[in-house]
Amino acid sequence: MARAVVDMSNGKEQLARLTDGSEVVVRAIEPDDTSMLQAFVRGLSARSRRFRFFVALAELSAAQLDHFVNVSPTRGLALVALTPARSESVAIVAEARYALVQERGNAEFAVAVADDFQRRGLGRHLVKRLLATAWRRGVRRLFGEIKSDNCAMLALATQLGFRIRVSLDDQSVVIASMVSSHPLQYLTSDAERSGR
Repeated sequence: MARAVVDMSNGKEQLARLTDGSEVVVRAIEPDDTSMLQAFVRGLSARSRRFRFFVALAELSAAQLDHFVNVSPTRGLALVALTPARSESVAIVAEARYALVQERGNAEFAVAVADDFQRRGLGRHLVKRLLATAWRRGVRRLFGEIKSDNCAMLALATQLGFRIRVSLDDQSVVIASMVSSHPLQYLTSDAERSGR
């Protein structure tokens, strides 16, 4: 089971135990993560890349990489999960982010998990961390576009309480959205709720 959910924008690394007992380190993305992020994207299956980026791509452009690793804390948050937790050969095995959009209080989220790490609770863990930080920062609605054949992500979004609807613009896409009526609902410990 994943550990306590906390605001990850402070640069601290957190150890997360996955449902199979393995561990990863979760932290905010850093500008020096460019090569690891590119390797992560290249290592995803074509299906996983399509689910994350909605197009067939083999790797990110230089501009996309720069954008992905340089996230302003006032505009969003990007997290990476690194493994193995105790090794010199560290690699990104998941990436999750949210970014504020033009509508006040709204942010869009996206998540990708390496194929070998799917179905271990890592996506759930990262989305819950995004939710906790977004709510703490005053985001009122978090939404994401999901390919309609991405059954695992649709199931996760539903389990976490996102409302699901078909996109009016593209029938192959559904929109998962959650409005926060209780901004601290995804904080799991008393210390986190009190801000300590």
